[in-house]
Amino acid sequence: MHLGRFTYKGRESIGLISEGMVTDIGDRFRAFHEVIDKTGPGWHDLALSEAVGPAVPLNDVILKPALDPDRTVFALAANYRKHAEEAGVGVPDHPVVFTKPESACVGSGEAIVLPKISMKMDYEGELAAVVGRTARSVSAADAAEYIAGYTIVNDLTARDLQWTNLGQHRIVDWLSSKMLDRTTPVGPWVVSAEHVTDPHRLQLRTRLNGQLMQDSSTEFMVFSIWEIVEYLSARVTLRSGDIIATGTPFGVGGFREIFLKAGDTVEVEIEQIGTLHNRVEAP
Repeated sequence: MHLGRFTYKGRESIGLISEGMVTDIGDRFRAFHEVIDKTGPGWHDLALSEAVGPAVPLNDVILKPALDPDRTVFALAANYRKHAEEAGVGVPDHPVVFTKPESACVGSGEAIVLPKISMKMDYEGELAAVVGRTARSVSAADAAEYIAGYTIVNDLTARDLQWTNLGQHRIVDWLSSKMLDRTTPVGPWVVSAEHVTDPHRLQLRTRLNGQLMQDSSTEFMVFSIWEIVEYLSARVTLRSGDIIATGTPFGVGGFREIFLKAGDTVEVEIEQIGTLHNRVEAP
């Protein structure tokens, strides 16, 4: 049983997703973090709740980003050694983190909208952890207790807007390259942590128009999810429903001069979680 945001007949809600059906729990909960905060691990106690609505086929709903609008997407740069090498940057000595606004996010099946200001949009398939409760100064040893589940992020990047000069230094323009409207698919849903055997042993594959572009494993992260939680929670309070995208492996398109164009389809598949798929549209 998974947790998702969806729209059905013009009404946006929260739902439990199982065996191709979506059960509406929006009359009881208005947000992901409310479900996470008020129910037990795996959301099993919701299955028999008298407050849930009728089930409808998954194919009849529009999936929305697996993220509450008031929550934060934290994302990691250069967290796979081979990707850092293909990008021509060194492996960092501590996690390098940026954020994405909710306005950048779209759901699985929704359109990625190419921005008018970039001609070099690139895919980046990533595993993302969903925070389960307030985390402040959490140790890596305890970090697993603070993760409620997992989802998928496609961290699109505008390669032609990625760098800028600041005096004699070349720095990343995170806003222009990573935070553009409707360029970050998140979903298709949140899978409970108890259903993921080991988040650091998951196969990750990205396909562009059916062609396999990324084929790797989360075991090759430079910094584990637990180390990332420790790093972040020492600096900022993590809230239930926040998402931590853990970086992308080798095989992005930009360093091979392969960029997204209108009409493309992109799929990011991670075992035990599912497939995040999106079409690409012109602005």
